[in-house]
Amino acid sequence: MDARELLGDDGRAVLALCSQLGLEEAATAFTLTEWNDLARRIQASEWKRPAALAGQSASAIAATLGIVPSEAERVAGLLERSGRLALELENLFARGLWAVTRADAGYPAKLRQSLKHQAPPVLFGAGEIALLARAGVAVIGSRNLDPAGMAFAQEIGRRCAAARLPVVSGGARGTDRVAMQAALEEGGTASGVLADSLERTVQQPDLRQLLHDERLVLLTPYSPTAGFSVGAAMGRNKVIYGLADYAVVVSSDLEKGGTWAGAVEALRGGWCPVFVRDGEDVPAGNRELLKRGAAPITEDAWHDDLADWLPAHAIVRVGEKESFASAVMERPKRYRAKQ
Repeated sequence: MDARELLGDDGRAVLALCSQLGLEEAATAFTLTEWNDLARRIQASEWKRPAALAGQSASAIAATLGIVPSEAERVAGLLERSGRLALELENLFARGLWAVTRADAGYPAKLRQSLKHQAPPVLFGAGEIALLARAGVAVIGSRNLDPAGMAFAQEIGRRCAAARLPVVSGGARGTDRVAMQAALEEGGTASGVLADSLERTVQQPDLRQLLHDERLVLLTPYSPTAGFSVGAAMGRNKVIYGLADYAVVVSSDLEKGGTWAGAVEALRGGWCPVFVRDGEDVPAGNRELLKRGAAPITEDAWHDDLADWLPAHAIVRVGEKESFASAVMERPKRYRAKQ
């Protein structure tokens, strides 16, 4: 599919409202929370679809959606930049990047299903977006790995490749890159959810080849040119978990850091079954995550095909998440429930 085909009329409206792409400094795009509220109002109105707002006056938007005049003017102003946005999109596509929104059919269904209203309104990316539809394994962990953690991250990457399961990770130094590189070196595929610098990252020659060969897809919920921030790094964690069928935490600090925060949130939200490396010398954070309901994974898992081992040993809390209930119904023998 051509990158231009990913965005429909509704998607272009969402992009105008929720993205900083081509936006003047004085204007502010809608945040996730703001967009969720506006989307509910649109759905409940006679317009139904975001594209119907294009060309409407601020007074009509205020009256139809029941929002204050200042917010209606903000909506109208953001939508008025359609010409400038079209130019920005052409430049984006010319650089080998794409954009897709929650209003588009091409948006990753797994992410929408897992995160629901927490799913980012807009994603930017590069590479074959269809890779995101495949069942994958999120591999998460600290930037600074001890030798045991390093070996485990490499092996989980290799095992994912052997089982034809894409590795989903953040592309950061440490666990992320180790697992992704190991999978790619074994002929597997990977999805990298970046917190910053998508446009600069895709220019790396080795990555460009992997993207061209449809073995790697990179994406971000932030602007393609955004710089690094701790908040963005924390925020993209939910996208990693949301895209994966299973998650494996290699190493985590105790009660601090992005790995810890993401794993706790994933366990609480039931985004996917979470496994944590277990053993004699694992970090304290790993042990606490196991106490909080994560399933243990050790080198014993290497004796089986990972595609069979993971569902057979996953812990799913009954009633924690609707989509998990459906999964249990479909594959009752491959999950064990934790009451």
